[in-house]
Amino acid sequence: MKTKNAVARKAVQAVKLPSLPQRPLRGARRESRRGDSTRLSILNAAERCFAQNGFDGVSLRTITEVAGVDLALVNYHFGSKDNLLREVIARRAKVVHEDRVRALEMARHEADASSPSIEAIVTAFLEPLLRRLSNGDAGWHHYSRLISQLDVLPKFTGLTGDVLDPTALHFINALRLALPKASPQSIYWGYMFLIGSMVQVISATGRIERLSRGLCRSGDIEGALHRLIPFISAGLRALGRQAE
Repeated sequence: MKTKNAVARKAVQAVKLPSLPQRPLRGARRESRRGDSTRLSILNAAERCFAQNGFDGVSLRTITEVAGVDLALVNYHFGSKDNLLREVIARRAKVVHEDRVRALEMARHEADASSPSIEAIVTAFLEPLLRRLSNGDAGWHHYSRLISQLDVLPKFTGLTGDVLDPTALHFINALRLALPKASPQSIYWGYMFLIGSMVQVISATGRIERLSRGLCRSGDIEGALHRLIPFISAGLRALGRQAE
């Protein structure tokens, strides 16, 4: 007992109480908060400008005018226009990735098997982003419009690959387990068809209104999701049965 008490006393003595913050530290915290606010303003402005005018159609000066900050602050916080775009994508991509992985893990738990159903995998991938769009948040609409623009441009898929590829590989592996007889080629193509269908929905070009004479609406995210899950799932199953 004495030994334990002695060890405890030494441990307490070894702990140094933190000193009270001095004025320079409070000033540093205020400066940090100001910097975070500036960074957020730039990201929001860039996201909106890129979505509305495209990456090449907007200048850094325009972005800083929309954000209400000095041009030099973009270089200070992001370094370049390319890196600013990457940070814009990464901010929401991280949220979507975490939501998708969480949904997939829940599907695995509920399936109580080595792999959930194709429908569950497709739902776990599509719902996190499409549900956010259906809630009407302007920032998520800007992000989705930007993603739909960049998805077809090799320059930008290379720039944002390290941000988006972890999600892709996670779900490609899930599809491999769910479709054990499918060839690797079919799995990769199947994932790309999944992405392509999703991009068609989030781009919201208004073409479906014209083709359907108003019967369908681009903004009907719930309706699109209701049809997209069985459509993609059936296609993936067909690829799983197809011999190379």
